[in-house]
Amino acid sequence: MTQKGSTGLSTVLIIIAVAMVGGFLLWLYRTSQSLEEVEPVMVEGEGEGFLDLVALSQDPATSVGKVARIGEVAVLQTLGRGVFLVQLASVEAEGEGSAYPVLLSPDLIAGDTQVYGGDVVSLYGRVYSLNDSIRGQWIEAGAVNEASAGGIPSIASFLFADSLEVQ
Repeated sequence: MTQKGSTGLSTVLIIIAVAMVGGFLLWLYRTSQSLEEVEPVMVEGEGEGFLDLVALSQDPATSVGKVARIGEVAVLQTLGRGVFLVQLASVEAEGEGSAYPVLLSPDLIAGDTQVYGGDVVSLYGRVYSLNDSIRGQWIEAGAVNEASAGGIPSIASFLFADSLEVQ
């Protein structure tokens, strides 16, 4: 059984709650109308943050952590399902050889991306440091064939390719 007057009190509370929500929405609308519209500002030199083939060739060790956009580079050889070597011209002058390792992202591998020696590719990705434990992980994960493990260059960095286009 309900007590006398309880239906009148709940109706009043519902009306107050609806009025408060309406008041909050009105305040929110007026506040949003008073905000200034913000125009995007392009910072000068923002597009210059990408490494190209020349910048990566000059000093692969200091390129770690940077994003690279490399167009039309020759594939020297594939080392397995997920790693191949590309030709960097001026790395030879440093005595580190002309081969630079590229690791394909899991999405590219899952998409059945095939790269062969002699192909010309365009790459986009980030440069990471390369050491013996990473080389070992590539072999354990099957990205590099065990027979080709000795072909991984002893260079200080590698490119993790998020995007690849075979020319």
